[in-house]
Amino acid sequence: MLLIFVNDVNAYIKLIGAGATVPSGVYITWMSAYESSRTRFVDVRLTYQALGSGFGKRAIASRSVNYAGSDSLLSDKEYENKPDLQMFPSIALSVSRCVT
Repeated sequence: MLLIFVNDVNAYIKLIGAGATVPSGVYITWMSAYESSRTRFVDVRLTYQALGSGFGKRAIASRSVNYAGSDSLLSDKEYENKPDLQMFPSIALSVSRCVT
């Protein structure tokens, strides 16, 4: 749980994400919708850098981002090294191959 006390009317929360490229369009659409509805409470600014799943996993492990997207699971070793990291599905996509 994230609890933040804001007493400055110009204060905002910035969440930075990075990772998988395929779902980035969906994430950007969701971020825009979320920001427009949340600003009446607290100004939340979300960003997402679509730089690849491997980059996202490295960035979240090094704590240079607040959240990351990946199409691959964390390995047992990654969980051992960073036991506070958790995965949950955010979107399901299908990939198909067209043959003519």
